[in-house]
Amino acid sequence: MGFGFSFFKTPKHRVFNYQPLYYDERKEAMKERYERLQVEEESKQGKYRPGKHIRHNMRKSLYEGRSSEKSPFVTRIIIAFALLGLVIMLYYFAQYFGFLFK
Repeated sequence: MGFGFSFFKTPKHRVFNYQPLYYDERKEAMKERYERLQVEEESKQGKYRPGKHIRHNMRKSLYEGRSSEKSPFVTRIIIAFALLGLVIMLYYFAQYFGFLFK
């Protein structure tokens, strides 16, 4: 079924050829030292797990970072004042538009 031609032109394969313009020898040496220290650290403490310290700190901040027992009390007072303000606002809104009889 190959006729040797196509109705649609297929593009040629393009090759990406990137050559960096700047090479930082100091940065490469620092990266190599960091990788070496990572390998040494793994051998001392066991296998490295990504995010281990982040998870630990998140749990710590959730459970140990809570304030005293007065916190729920203050929250309830704020919610009560907000609801009271909403009821007052609805009363004046209804009175302004004539929903309430005088």
